Amino acid sequence: MRTYVSGLGSDNNPCTVSSPCGTFQAALALTIAGGAIYVLDSANYGPVTINKAVTITSEGAMAGVLATSGVGMTISAGASDVINLHGLDIDGANSNSIGIQFNSGKSLTIQKSLVRNFTNSGISFTPNAASALFVSDTVVTHNAQNGILVVGGSSAVAGALSRVTASINGVGILASGSSVSLAVTDAVASSNNYGIGASSSTVMVRNSTVSNNAVGIAADQTAIVRVGQSTITGNGTGWQATNGGQVLSYGNNNVGGNTTDGTATSTLALE
Repeated sequence: MRTYVSGLGSDNNPCTVSSPCGTFQAALALTIAGGAIYVLDSANYGPVTINKAVTITSEGAMAGVLATSGVGMTISAGASDVINLHGLDIDGANSNSIGIQFNSGKSLTIQKSLVRNFTNSGISFTPNAASALFVSDTVVTHNAQNGILVVGGSSAVAGALSRVTASINGVGILASGSSVSLAVTDAVASSNNYGIGASSSTVMVRNSTVSNNAVGIAADQTAIVRVGQSTITGNGTGWQATNGGQVLSYGNNNVGGNTTDGTATSTLALE
């Protein structure tokens, strides 16, 4: 149920606390489904492909994942598998495409992590069936296309992002597809091309700061973005709705100091 990794470990070891492995991939092979991998000290633990329910956790140590062949972490798990990632530093070195690629599984939870320097997306959540994404206390930065990308197909995809900072990405946070419902609370989206974007999806933004982006909040292709108790400032365009998209304000936002503030599609009543 519990395996351990250390910068001083070896993949020839049994991954016990006294004889730890040196990489996540080796530890995963010896961890039963639903078990956990614990990080003992700061080191690079290499890319990993996850095919079962597992928790990978680090508290007080820097658990590095330096991508070397395109993707830092690939998740292709079963329909009932729950994956938890805690305390990771995933680095693309400006030459690898995606930090975390989620293909399948029941849910993915990411906490207290940093995902940076990828040529495509920091976190790419594109499940092939119904699934859920939960991200908290996490930074996505310097990713060329998207900080966090959530894409849905024919099945419902739900997401909740809390205390996330998305900075210096192409799009800070992007939800795409009519099956996607995403809630963004207590977040910062700053210095991206687009701060928070939605295409055909439904997004709630609450108590967040969207600043210094080319476009702060964008709703496109019939997307609906509801915004409450948030600050939108310093952007080229504060918020915009195109191609049938709607930006709905609860009337309690601070929108100002943008080159063009933009206009909400309509104002919602507070209950």
